[in-house]
Amino acid sequence: MATAQWIKKLGGHAGELYVAAELSKRGICNALLPENFSDDDLIIGKKDGSKTGFIQVKSCHPDRASTFILKEEDEKWINSNDNSFVIFVWLGSPKTDESPKYWITTKSNAGKACIAHQAHGTANWERRFAVKQLNPEWESNWSILKEYFPSLD
Repeated sequence: MATAQWIKKLGGHAGELYVAAELSKRGICNALLPENFSDDDLIIGKKDGSKTGFIQVKSCHPDRASTFILKEEDEKWINSNDNSFVIFVWLGSPKTDESPKYWITTKSNAGKACIAHQAHGTANWERRFAVKQLNPEWESNWSILKEYFPSLD
């Protein structure tokens, strides 16, 4: 039986909330953006207003899917600004009380991964990535956001 769309939306929402919580835990100011806000889910920034950034969250619920889905149109991310990021969230299975896991990179790097994907250049619009296909350097790479961490002065 197919998973209802509203249940899929809850998985995406859960991923956004997990990322928001992890950012807050690290002292990075953040806010959820309205749904479908130009390819971004969260805005981040320094409290003094000196730096802002944008995050696209891609969630995967292991009880319903085994891959993160990107699209052919996400190949355009290769030209994204330095303040644009993608965070892949493996939500973890409630059946085994598994904790979420994160892979964090720039949108530019995610765009490069879409272009390197086997579906590039074909009629297939899907760019599905299993956890094993994500760059291992991206796993828990919170340091990529270090310029948004609070100053300790």
